[in-house]
This record gives sequence, C-alpha cells and structure tokens, in this order.
Amino acid sequence: MSEQQRTMPLLGAVDTELQDVDPVAVAGCSHWAQALRLCLRQARVKRSQRNWADLLGMSVGTLNTLLNSDHHAKTGSRVRHLDMDMIADIEDLAGNNAISQYLVMRKARQLYCQRKEVSPEQELAELKAKVAMLERGGAA
Repeated sequence: MSEQQRTMPLLGAVDTELQDVDPVAVAGCSHWAQALRLCLRQARVKRSQRNWADLLGMSVGTLNTLLNSDHHAKTGSRVRHLDMDMIADIEDLAGNNAISQYLVMRKARQLYCQRKEVSPEQELAELKAKVAMLERGGAA
C-alpha cells in the first residue's frame, strides 16, 4: 500500500460542524448586514463576492446591496432584505453561525448598540460577576 493510500482516511476527519464566531465581534454589530459581512469574512473557505453570489443564486449587485444594506438604509437608496430562509444556507457555506448569533444576541439585548448608559461602577460589578462565574467553571 502506498503512502498516499494510507493517508486518505485522514481526510474524513475534517470538521464540518458550524462554529460560533467570537461573541465580542458579534456584539459589535448594530445591523444584520454587519453580521452578514462578519459571517462571510470569518468563513472557513475564503471566496470572492462573485463566488458567494453564484453559490447563493443571485447577482453580484444583489449580494453587494445586501452586504451594504446598513449604509443604503441611511442614504435612502434601494434597500434589500435578507431572506430569512437563506440564513441557514449562508451559514452552512461559511461554516459559522454569525448571523444566528447576531439574531439571538439582538433579541436578548446583548449588542453594544443596545446598551444604555452604564455607570463605571455598574460595569465593574458586571465584569466581576463574569470573572467569578468563569473562575467557578461556568459559562459567561
């Protein structure tokens, strides 16, 4: 048996599970278009906008309009909305859950843009509570 044939089974060990993106990066998103850009930027396989558009069955112009929807909304330009059924397809192709994480964090009001003014003392207390939880082995 040749060396090439013996190493082939190792290809089966490729991890295809969707990975979570850094929650701090997701919390920094203030619009779903930012989460979409983060999802594509953090993809396991780096692709051009043309490749992404082809895989998603849309034109490059439509994809570009989706990617920049947060900017278009401010200028009154044509706005496209992300098809909610497409989120799973995008995340599967990217290999991460950035858009879903954004939606969950938005609903839980955990995005930075949703935070009200917090006093330094209150923020310090929250951080101390998180550190204590992590030291006990819990999740933040």
